[in-house]
Amino acid sequence: MFESLKLIKPFWYFHKIDCNNTKWPNPATFDNDITIDKYYDSNNSAVIDSSFQLLARGWIPNNNFHENLTISSLNYKPSLADEFRFIKKYFHSLWVPVFFFYCIFTLKNPLKTLRGYLRSLHIKRQKLFDNPIAPLKLENNVDQEFVLNKIKVRIIIPTLNRYKSLKDLLRDLELQDHQYFAVTVIDQSNPYSEDFYKDYNLDLKLIRQSNPGLWKARNNAIISSEEKIIALLDDDSRLESDWLTKHLNCLEYYNVKISAGVSLSSHGASIPLNYKFYRISDQLDTGNVVINREVFKKCHLFDEQFEGMRMGDGEFGLRAYINNIIAISNPEAKRIHLKIKTGGLRKMGSWDALRPKGYFDPRPIPSVLYLSRKYFGIKRSFLYLFVNIPISLTSYKNKDQKICYIISLIIFFTFSPLIILQVVRSWKISSKMLKKGPKVRKIV
Repeated sequence: MFESLKLIKPFWYFHKIDCNNTKWPNPATFDNDITIDKYYDSNNSAVIDSSFQLLARGWIPNNNFHENLTISSLNYKPSLADEFRFIKKYFHSLWVPVFFFYCIFTLKNPLKTLRGYLRSLHIKRQKLFDNPIAPLKLENNVDQEFVLNKIKVRIIIPTLNRYKSLKDLLRDLELQDHQYFAVTVIDQSNPYSEDFYKDYNLDLKLIRQSNPGLWKARNNAIISSEEKIIALLDDDSRLESDWLTKHLNCLEYYNVKISAGVSLSSHGASIPLNYKFYRISDQLDTGNVVINREVFKKCHLFDEQFEGMRMGDGEFGLRAYINNIIAISNPEAKRIHLKIKTGGLRKMGSWDALRPKGYFDPRPIPSVLYLSRKYFGIKRSFLYLFVNIPISLTSYKNKDQKICYIISLIIFFTFSPLIILQVVRSWKISSKMLKKGPKVRKIV
């Protein structure tokens, strides 16, 4: 495994396929679909590079997930030159100096570090997602399983002071071409309006929750449901009429338990290029996902330790992944994520994992370190802080602009004592969370 990949993608699901070996798809079975890079110092590096290409371009196993993961026990350390080559081929060029300084700070051989850096300067970044292996679209097969067998879907929507956007979402659900579903809304609004729900042509169940909480709301709604298939949505979403059909079609086509829909943000980060094709999902967005009830029986419900914080859905997706449950990233089951600034459960937390609301609030959000330390250990958590904190000190809406990285670094070095204090606070809170342990309820 490339050490740089753990730096760039610290919480990547594919780091955790199992505890002993790295198992990725065998590139030898895809000779016509991938390129073997002969310019690596080691053939092992070339093999892992090819396996990475397969994962990134939408390789999806046929039947049993782990039986198809055939590259294992490549427990060797790639040369620093291979590390720099891998970074330059597939990631933003800014990662090259980041890895360079990481090597210096971790006391790696300075001559080999410099040599690897210089050898990478001529390498051009490859367009990894231009030629996906998996399809962009699926044929519609949903009628056979879900319509003929009358498998009902339960759609769960928590809401908080967003009646205007919720109205638009419920109207979108009225227009779904697959109509065999029911909706549960967990309303945590203040002031609360029961009359709001009178005029919808939906099988609608209303749960009033006076104490706001996203994960508590979803858990309570799941427990109160009986359906085999559960869909989760955010209240600031807009949907096309075939949204549910596309989710169900994915479950049936790939014979999986989770269809992870993509969220197209109305502002903020740019839409990732790999959102355009089907692939094994390396994240889970509970604002747009359909899950078989068996997943909750095996993995249990969402961890309420994440209440009011971030990455509760990422933790659940990772927990499912570790339990050999594959999720498919579904490009056709898309939603527009409006990211409304007022109301919503975001009001309780922050815009992202690294940007707290207050100047003296813990940074990153403590739940991020809770997840990182629980699943990846202290070393990976320090790597995450080392790379991400210095470049996270600008606003969310501008975080992808290059000039903001420079501004953020200036802010970091200017106010480093305060920022370090924020990090220490976050670490202490995450320690308390780890000591308490997961707050996960079970269903039968």
